Amino acid sequence: MIVKLENYKKALLQSLNSLCAMRFALCRRCASVVGCFERRNAGFTLLEILIAIAILALVVSSLYGAYSGTLDTTEKVENSRDVDQVARVALMQMVDDFKSLYYQKAKGEDEASPYSFGGVTEVEGEGGAIVAFATTSRLDFDMTFPSQRINRVSYIIEKQPDDEKLYRLVRRELPFADLSGERQEVVVEIADGVESLSLNYFDEEGQQFNQWDSKAEGLLPRLVRIRLRMAGDKSRVFYTSVAIRPQEGQDSG
Repeated sequence: MIVKLENYKKALLQSLNSLCAMRFALCRRCASVVGCFERRNAGFTLLEILIAIAILALVVSSLYGAYSGTLDTTEKVENSRDVDQVARVALMQMVDDFKSLYYQKAKGEDEASPYSFGGVTEVEGEGGAIVAFATTSRLDFDMTFPSQRINRVSYIIEKQPDDEKLYRLVRRELPFADLSGERQEVVVEIADGVESLSLNYFDEEGQQFNQWDSKAEGLLPRLVRIRLRMAGDKSRVFYTSVAIRPQEGQDSG
């Protein structure tokens, strides 16, 4: 921006110098007819003023164009920064939940265990839950006993009310009954302007799966890869992967 202004300043000074030289030359040519040479210091003629105004208008319009372009660029940078911030917070929260994953294998194929891990690759249409599992991670800052409460966390994709083409990412946390018997659900929107969210699951041999059910597989994935596409001036894609090292409890009978 500063370089452009300096260039416009130099161009304006050169134009004014050229104008003065042109005036002096014209006055010398018409000195024998109207005595312009003797009156060359008397002031500018109407034609010279009109030419100066035209040059000034060109320079001002150029400066305005450069200033307007700078404002547009600044706005795009700020919007991109906001998108980066939202995506970073969402991915950090998901990684923290996965790293704090708690697993307790339930006996019996038909038993609906709250400790189970279930997830799909992507949710389309009106949205829905993309992954659900038990974790010791929590969003509130209540550090009263017991501090390591286990929560059932679900990540849900929902349509944005103001834009049907975009989604919002919601984290739903339902704690297991603690010592006081309280189970208050916490639902928080952690990202909006989401175009898509996809998860891939990998076993210990590195084989990729599009969905995972611990009740059917009998174990957890060893790695989860997250792909988050955010809307903006241009769509931006964010990737991260997290290794699953669960805190395991005893088998429930």
